[in-house]
Amino acid sequence: MTKIRIRKAERLKGNIAIQGSKNTVLPIMAATLLSSGVSVIYNCPAIEDVSVMCQLLECLNVKTQMQDNTLWIDTTRAEYAPLPAELTTKLRSSVLLLGPMLARWQRVELGLPGGCAIGLRPIDIHLQGFLKMNIDIRVVEDKVLGKSYYLQGGVIQLRFPSVGATENLIMTAVAAKGRTILRGAAKEPEIIELCNYLISMGALIEGVGTDTLLIKGTKELTSSDYCNVYDRIVAGTYLLMASAIPSEIRLTGIDDIHYIKNVINVTARLGVNVIRRDNALLISSMGQVQGGEFRTGIYPEFPTDLLPVLITVLAQAKTYSRIEETIFENRFSIVRELNKLGATCEVDDGIVRTGGEVELKGTTLCATDLRQGAALVVAGMLSDGTTLVTNIEYIQRGYEDIVRDLQRIGVQAEYV
Repeated sequence: MTKIRIRKAERLKGNIAIQGSKNTVLPIMAATLLSSGVSVIYNCPAIEDVSVMCQLLECLNVKTQMQDNTLWIDTTRAEYAPLPAELTTKLRSSVLLLGPMLARWQRVELGLPGGCAIGLRPIDIHLQGFLKMNIDIRVVEDKVLGKSYYLQGGVIQLRFPSVGATENLIMTAVAAKGRTILRGAAKEPEIIELCNYLISMGALIEGVGTDTLLIKGTKELTSSDYCNVYDRIVAGTYLLMASAIPSEIRLTGIDDIHYIKNVINVTARLGVNVIRRDNALLISSMGQVQGGEFRTGIYPEFPTDLLPVLITVLAQAKTYSRIEETIFENRFSIVRELNKLGATCEVDDGIVRTGGEVELKGTTLCATDLRQGAALVVAGMLSDGTTLVTNIEYIQRGYEDIVRDLQRIGVQAEYV
């Protein structure tokens, strides 16, 4: 099953259970290396990225078992080993094993990370932070090599609030001697969840949720269980989708809207009504998208991961829209595919202009990264006739079963 076939959706009605967060569970899986014992992660999404992270952990003699969205990780007999490029290139988050491996074994050899081609994502911010902690670390050909005889806390100023670098440095600092002050840290929900998990293991972290973290090194952490939060990007995909199609849908599993307020605010501008009830969001819209000016940014601004879906729904607006991307320079592969459907999207220096009440007509589209792939599925729901999305392995990296979810709200979609 390498393709998804979708027909135009006239109305959406039904319930979707939102899966556990991909971007939260991956660093927490890496953090289990900081202790010896069994950790249980509940509400773990059954996605390709989780599978690859399990394979990487198993290279370190870690035992993993997944059943019904519950993941068991046993690090009791974990032992050092180099991590091969044939696995690390499949997963951008493989870079998150740098910190835990240095913390546990004071050395690391890891093939350069891969992931979606959405722009330059160098790891120099990670490496510069490690150097401040008395770690000799460098990139040699296609490998990251690091070693330290004495992990030492220090004062680290990030030049950009990189989520991955923040996560890596936190996981190293909890095992370093003395204290680490991390300034300019990212504040995304994934950072907050990681810090809270580490605290449950016995770590000493102050300033959680701010851009300055104080971390005191701890001699020993204990294994701990974790209940994963909902995936705010998956939920945001379905929220934005509802703006372009008449909808009455219910998203369950959302027990706290704090992490998704930025997306709710944007969908309200697009014409979507959102009501919170118990652990669900009730969503209704007339399917008449309101255009305007939008901008992505670091949290708590609108997330760059949802830019392709936002562009897709704004292509249906009667008025023209202007969308500015501020994080990744190659987030615009969606534009070429949308224009194949008949959209009028133009890109100039990080800004997309689109809209003007055009009719989209189904055709074959090619997914080139995770979020763009999900946006193409949404585009198929907005296009007359049938749309075929190829290369869906990208989508499966982050969406547990996008076809199942859409079928539950009346969309004619299937794997082929």
